[in-house]
Amino acid sequence: MKIGILNAFPPDWDSIDLGCSPTELYIRFLEQVQPSFTYQGYDVANGQFPASVTDCDAYLITGSPRGVYDPDAWIAELMAFIRAAYRAKRKLVGICFGHQVLAHALGGRCEKSEKGWGLGLKPFDIYAQKPWMSTAVRGCALHFVHQDQVVQLPPGAELLGGNDFCPNLFFTLDDRVLGIQGHPEFTAEMMEAIIAARKDVFPLELSHAARRSLQNGSPDNRRLARWVVDFLLA
Repeated sequence: MKIGILNAFPPDWDSIDLGCSPTELYIRFLEQVQPSFTYQGYDVANGQFPASVTDCDAYLITGSPRGVYDPDAWIAELMAFIRAAYRAKRKLVGICFGHQVLAHALGGRCEKSEKGWGLGLKPFDIYAQKPWMSTAVRGCALHFVHQDQVVQLPPGAELLGGNDFCPNLFFTLDDRVLGIQGHPEFTAEMMEAIIAARKDVFPLELSHAARRSLQNGSPDNRRLARWVVDFLLA
């Protein structure tokens, strides 16, 4: 399979060193379970899109500091691309912003949450088991950095997981779309770097609590990588 990585980090996003490019970060996330994929990166936040939705077999949409409601022209273009890819029966995976823009583009709604920031290592419940979810578990934990939330799923979507803070955290649609609000591509070290770099954005107590959460468990990154790969291959 050829996987297109739709990088939604804008060109001016360079204040945090994650040790690699955003595109490489998501390739590493998938490659930890060694799929036989090839990859093509597209800097969609810089206006670079595939020439056709058929250029790749599936697409992964990355996180982003932008919101689906922002006026950037590339966000509207991305949503149009998502709808076209969905009609062409391409598989689509979204992480954080990617999860939000998938839901929004396909008839759901995402907005800035009145609850504020979700930050740190957070658990969530698993509500349904799909054939590509190789391990039957009742809950998972992931790293989170988000202020926006999907408040309404697209018509026909199935909710797979959530928690009290973020009810619509994990969903699928027609076995072709998979959205994940958390960041299974982030390590604890990356989270520490993000918290430190955004000290003027996050409330101080929230930052302290997030740092404590990083010491009190491990994210299910590899499990989510396995699920995403098996979803793409199913």
